[in-house]
Amino acid sequence: MKKLSIKEGKTTFNQILGTHVYDAIGEHFGHVDDIEINKTTLSPTGLIIHKGFFGEYFKVDLKYIDKITSDKIYLWICPEKNLLDSKVVDCEEVEIGRVVEAEKDKDGDLEYIRVRAKILKTRDDEGEIERYAVPMMSFEDMTITLPTSPIEEGHVPSYMDVETRDISIDSDEIETVEEDRVVLSKKKEEYI
Repeated sequence: MKKLSIKEGKTTFNQILGTHVYDAIGEHFGHVDDIEINKTTLSPTGLIIHKGFFGEYFKVDLKYIDKITSDKIYLWICPEKNLLDSKVVDCEEVEIGRVVEAEKDKDGDLEYIRVRAKILKTRDDEGEIERYAVPMMSFEDMTITLPTSPIEEGHVPSYMDVETRDISIDSDEIETVEEDRVVLSKKKEEYI
């Protein structure tokens, strides 16, 4: 195991690459595979952590780092237990998006989540006709099924736009939190 040389609170990418990462309860979470940087400011924004030999990659925001020692990085959250990348569905089980941030208050209670949603908007020459929350696409499932809605005469969509939007959802709008998904108390239309 390599040692990080931390001088005056600084380290380098080469020194951090491969460093083991531990979650808030001391369990090994993975190792640093890459570092994400802001293209404009060139400042680091997150760690890309590889979990397991054939495992997944997680992006963990730098704000979740508790401390960096000479050979380990400790987080103050448990990413898998703190909802990151969990599927978010509305009260009718329609997928809205994925959790990209979960914030807890000083007592450890969930305060809010930030959900990244893809919104498909259909429109004609007169304006918008319908909005859909599009499930996040993956290589395993490249199909998208849109809800069918009655098309009124003269309102046939001729354009489709997809936008990515981050939605902040307060904890009082969350019905249940399960291991890999969050169920909201309202319909998707109220969020998108």
